[in-house]
Amino acid sequence: MVRRFILTGFIVFASFMSYKAWTIYQFNQMPSQQRADILTSIPIEGVFSLTDHNARSVSMKTYFGRHTLIFFGYTWCPDVCPTVLSDIAVVMDNLGQQSKQLVPILITVDPERDTVSVLQDYVSNFHPDIVGLTGSLDEIAKTAKSFRVRYGKMYLDPDEPDDYSMSHSVTLFLMGPDGKPLRTFRHNEGADELTKELRAVFDGT
Repeated sequence: MVRRFILTGFIVFASFMSYKAWTIYQFNQMPSQQRADILTSIPIEGVFSLTDHNARSVSMKTYFGRHTLIFFGYTWCPDVCPTVLSDIAVVMDNLGQQSKQLVPILITVDPERDTVSVLQDYVSNFHPDIVGLTGSLDEIAKTAKSFRVRYGKMYLDPDEPDDYSMSHSVTLFLMGPDGKPLRTFRHNEGADELTKELRAVFDGT
């Protein structure tokens, strides 16, 4: 009886997480403008108070005066996150001197595994200017809510609580020098297109 109850509970939970993952997937497949319209229909606060990969306490105000390109992901991510960060690294190189106007930021959605030292090792594999941010479970939850980002654990084995992946939104947020949202990009925009779009922003065109 107990086993049946546990199994039923797991099936319900798995169904809910599958639905949540599907809604995230649907949102990420929308055209940039449609996603931008949805995101701006309810203003994004875009605020945080977290710890960077050098163990310094930072907030959005830390980066005032420069644009920030913010992406939510995690270091155990098998494909999307490293691809996005690789593209961002190419973008930073492509921008040349204009890269000084931009701070690329990875905010983890898996703070239990993504400690300061783990993030430091991870972001250093992509580009020296990429910043990794982590925090407590509550701090990450508040930050994600501020950006209206969805995420959740996807357990691979119900008997192994540490064996999980993370389902999460994969939108990139471009914030202005005042910390306010300017626009969003799809995760598969590509380095060349991202470079073009960011140059247009920096040039005021």
